Amino acid sequence: MAEHVTREVVVGTDSGAMRGTVAVRKGPMRLRGLVDTALALTEALARRADQLVVLQGKSISCQAGCGACCRQLVPIAPPEAFFLMDVLESLPAEQAAAVRDRYVEIGRVLEDAAMIDEMLDPPATLEPVLPIAQRYFELQQACPFLVNESCGIHPRRPVACRDYSVTSPAERCADPYGGAIDKVPMPLPLSVPLARVTAAVTGEKPQLLPLSLVPRWCAAHSDLATRTWDGPELFDRFVHELRLQYPVPDES
Repeated sequence: MAEHVTREVVVGTDSGAMRGTVAVRKGPMRLRGLVDTALALTEALARRADQLVVLQGKSISCQAGCGACCRQLVPIAPPEAFFLMDVLESLPAEQAAAVRDRYVEIGRVLEDAAMIDEMLDPPATLEPVLPIAQRYFELQQACPFLVNESCGIHPRRPVACRDYSVTSPAERCADPYGGAIDKVPMPLPLSVPLARVTAAVTGEKPQLLPLSLVPRWCAAHSDLATRTWDGPELFDRFVHELRLQYPVPDES
């Protein structure tokens, strides 16, 4: 039986600290091994944020069957990219084939729009929203995992999808850049510390990449997908990045 060590995870929020423990398996760990914890933490943070706005008398507009936000540029960290490829491989054959076909179709659209290079390496900007994100939304390319306007991998959807909820009328999501969207306040997504951990262990710059180009990026980084580090040490790096991004008040 595999041995585990216990690690405490503490995340500071405006409404107080969130604490939990995670059993980390001793031995080698791939980057995608950090994703389950990031998803669970994001789910807890989003649930708390949603509860706070409900207490203010508002209601969450997001419902199954409303896929407007599933046409936005979804930024994910490299560990999430490898996780998503594993998710894709685990799907029933017919569904997986449909997802792959959608990825190919979106790739052609992006190539015709000459957007791929910029999407994989966006320029630094002081704009709150990257201009290319708006250009991408205007292409109206549905997420490859979208099925009948609902997420086909909802329990395993990325961090960025989990921390996006709105209280404004659903029809306003047809124009998310028009300034009329009331998004539920959330901290920076946990994809950021995942990206920083990747940078720390590889020596590369932190990178967030678009979900719509995951297979293309993963194919070019197949060696990184299978590379391993000591599990507890890699997880400790992740916890360190979490503390930097979400400091607990008495620890800041």
